[in-house]
Amino acid sequence: MNLNALIARLPGTYGVYAKNLHTGKTLAFNERAVVPAASLIKVPILAELYRRVEEEGLVLDETVAMHKEDQVPGSGVLKDLTPNTAYSLRDLAALMITVSDNTAANLLIDYLGVESVNALLRRLGLLHTALERRMERIPMERPRLNRTTAYDMTRLMEMLTRGEVISAEVSRRMVGLLELCQAPCSLAPNLFDPPFVGALPRPRVAHKTGSLNDARHDSGIVYGPDAVLAVTILSHGAPEAELKRSIDRVGRALYHELRR
Repeated sequence: MNLNALIARLPGTYGVYAKNLHTGKTLAFNERAVVPAASLIKVPILAELYRRVEEEGLVLDETVAMHKEDQVPGSGVLKDLTPNTAYSLRDLAALMITVSDNTAANLLIDYLGVESVNALLRRLGLLHTALERRMERIPMERPRLNRTTAYDMTRLMEMLTRGEVISAEVSRRMVGLLELCQAPCSLAPNLFDPPFVGALPRPRVAHKTGSLNDARHDSGIVYGPDAVLAVTILSHGAPEAELKRSIDRVGRALYHELRR
């Protein structure tokens, strides 16, 4: 597969880094280009939460109150629920990942602190990824956007598969929650199609998506019948709906090529 030729036919700008963790084979395109992270930044937030559990004894049953001023637009359900209600850290983490809840993410950012998340990113060697501000806050606290690269996100996913994000237990818990992500997956073909008799088992995917009006991302781990892949596809510079179709094409091509 000529990844450059495929991407040249698609609208927008792309960053791709994909790796077969069994063979070491990689495919890359602009993998170190820094782009707005959108909701991919929620994965490092989750990592810092679980780090606190592992290293500082944080109890996930601890609750945080959501007030009216905390409710922000965009993805998720908390924006539509009753304010002045307390939610456990466990539930906030689940909402942040499974339905990409922006309000839940902000409550966790307020609880954990921006610098704590960034310190963990530096500890993990993800030097081109940073949490700069909360989600959907208007006016913005800082003019800079949360950012990442395809290389950093795929490296994070690879570390999760190897149990290297804080510990094997933290990595396992993160992968388990990423498997519950409800967003459509672009990293493997026909993931939700009905199975056919005699077909190979469908791949299992742990992933997180991110989107803006002019961006669409997907990053995760594909556990296939004959390979484990860590894949990130970042795209921006075109309408989000067009980019979703495009990264679906890229994801299918990567999946088939990396399994050879």
